[in-house]
Amino acid sequence: MVFILLQIHPRKEIKIKHEEIPDKDRRNATFLKRTKGLKKKANELSILCGVDIGLVIHKKEQSNAALWPSPESFGSRLQEFLEFRNEERKRRMTTHEGLMKQMVQGEMENLEKMKKAIQLKESRQLVMKSMQTDSFNGFGIDQLRMP
Repeated sequence: MVFILLQIHPRKEIKIKHEEIPDKDRRNATFLKRTKGLKKKANELSILCGVDIGLVIHKKEQSNAALWPSPESFGSRLQEFLEFRNEERKRRMTTHEGLMKQMVQGEMENLEKMKKAIQLKESRQLVMKSMQTDSFNGFGIDQLRMP
């Protein structure tokens, strides 16, 4: 079971269950509404980022799939992608694993930057404190050096 937290008010959160809607009419209405929103977002992403996007939308109950932006455009975009050499296609594809590795690497770099900033701040505070008291409180120069 998957829960998504929506923040409507800064202090109130509502949990929404993501599971199949039992009522067929509500499910179809939601499908049409969400499909329209997905197509709108795909179009915006295509325009803003200058990328070709193709969507395949298939319902379990139907034998055919909807292709966006049109069957012809989708077919040509898919054909262009498939014509790339395997190495080029792999290079251009973003996998979940690759994306997660990039995110972890970015967070590790941020962590290192923050560690350095904290060390610098701590050393500045120590120097300021010692300057205010005109004393290093018995610390030798070796004890004051940061690693």
